[in-house]
Amino acid sequence: MVRKIIALIFVLALVAVGCPQQAEPEPEAVTENVTLYYGSEGNEELVTEEREISYREGEDRYQVVLEELIAGPETEGYTANIPEETEVYGTILQNDSLLVNFSEEFTNFGGSVAEVVAIASVVNTLTQFEEIERVKILAEGEELIAPSGERRGFMEPFATEITPPAVQQTVILYFARPDATAVVPEEREISLPQEAEFAQQLELVLEELIAGPQREDLSPTIPAEVSVLNVDVAENTATVNFSEEMHTEHTGGAAGETMTILSIVNTLTEFPEVEDVLMQVEGEPMNIEHVILDAPVQRNEELIEEE
Repeated sequence: MVRKIIALIFVLALVAVGCPQQAEPEPEAVTENVTLYYGSEGNEELVTEEREISYREGEDRYQVVLEELIAGPETEGYTANIPEETEVYGTILQNDSLLVNFSEEFTNFGGSVAEVVAIASVVNTLTQFEEIERVKILAEGEELIAPSGERRGFMEPFATEITPPAVQQTVILYFARPDATAVVPEEREISLPQEAEFAQQLELVLEELIAGPQREDLSPTIPAEVSVLNVDVAENTATVNFSEEMHTEHTGGAAGETMTILSIVNTLTEFPEVEDVLMQVEGEPMNIEHVILDAPVQRNEELIEEE
């Protein structure tokens, strides 16, 4: 009896070995078209490129998309701002937010503008999917830090036109005493584009000067209607070209004219790169009322009233 049982077990074992196990079916392949975001030539704006991607069901779809993004654009003139050595470690979807973890190569940006475009290209590429509203980027598991020192955190889609990152800078503007006998310095913190040329910085400073003083005991020196047409700096001389409103809207008077000239010159010569200022209106020498300014004007310390 025992022999029969053993023989039966042996036969069943042979049958089991002879019957191949049914293999699990491979996950189906999924193909879809996605939009990838890159920088334009010069990184002035975000541009898009359509790309077909394929992945298996259950595979990290977002990782596949990011790897395509890192592979770079196919369109001539488009700029890839993510280093091609960058690896995608993985993504995690939490409700409507996606966390992305890159290798450290992601942070090897080619400048502050390239940094903004690289980050924007990731965020905008991923938020094209309706289930994703914001993205947090990690590098080696650590959150990205902005130039301000703050964590970037979760980010929503960027505007397609790239705005260069700004830095805060304290400048000194000169406004008039109410009796127009002296100019008085006023400190102000303003935002300047991080990569702005020096002449552009001076133009922004002049726009702050035109905006007028923040202190109630000081008076503006330039009509609010005036625009700065352009600024040029050469050999320590700043040439400033104002719109016609400098002549047509100015209240005039010798004292008022003097305050205007002093406030412009003393404000700009606070910068060590500027020794004197040539002032123009519509390309011609400035002539508010009494003085034709056909030569650069130097700083005047005598009519500065210190606090």
